[in-house]
Amino acid sequence: MMTSLSLLAAVLVSLLCTFTNAHVADSRKALDNNIQPNAVTPRRRHLRDMVRIRNAPPETVQHEPGTRLVLECEVLGKPAPTVQWLKNGEPIVDYEVESNDILPADPSSFAQMVSKLVVTSTSNGDIYTCVATSALNQKTASTTVFTVEESEEENLLTLQKLFRMPSKPVITSYYTNIFQNIGSDVVLPCRVDSTSKSQVFWQDNNDELVFGNSRMRVLPSGDLVITPLLWSDMGNFTCIAKNMYGKDTMTTFMYPLRPSKV
Repeated sequence: MMTSLSLLAAVLVSLLCTFTNAHVADSRKALDNNIQPNAVTPRRRHLRDMVRIRNAPPETVQHEPGTRLVLECEVLGKPAPTVQWLKNGEPIVDYEVESNDILPADPSSFAQMVSKLVVTSTSNGDIYTCVATSALNQKTASTTVFTVEESEEENLLTLQKLFRMPSKPVITSYYTNIFQNIGSDVVLPCRVDSTSKSQVFWQDNNDELVFGNSRMRVLPSGDLVITPLLWSDMGNFTCIAKNMYGKDTMTTFMYPLRPSKV
């Protein structure tokens, strides 16, 4: 297991370095090539705040009435990004999430996040937008949904059938990977869409159920809070969402970083 973790860590560090090099490339071009004899050694550069949409939802998609459409948006950000979805320019509000405390991302964090939007009812030409935000940076990507037109009566019957249809939960928001400083407080999201009552469980990096742990607790939203983050927390943390019709799982790879010296 340690071999696979070391390999994954190496890949993630390589990814982090790639973004660092990309951000300093432009500034290097502006440097004078004539090095002065008493030139001061430049300070070590740090990855700047940034956000990018790595995998956007398709530009267009067809939605068949009576089915669930799942749109997915994968983003990278420093600090760890958040994603908000819009429908025709208006925010889609999750009242359950809004009722819970939302903890801000730690400034040292760098994360890759997946956000999914479960759509049950659409009109032809609806536009859904993924809005990725990190600090003061923001990126967007939109998809237009085309549907097969039905009569009002057919639409009502389709919706009634859809809501009676058994369906397992869908984990709609989570990190695939996250880097963050040792000693900080880290929040691993696990938001769930479910048409019936669901439960959320977390397993730690030792595949043990998170329960009765003084450093780790699961919030009502499903997010896992670790306070403080230790080097021994490196590894995979798994969120499991269950309802009476099935389950969904996802895994976040946690990489604790040694705080850099100023």
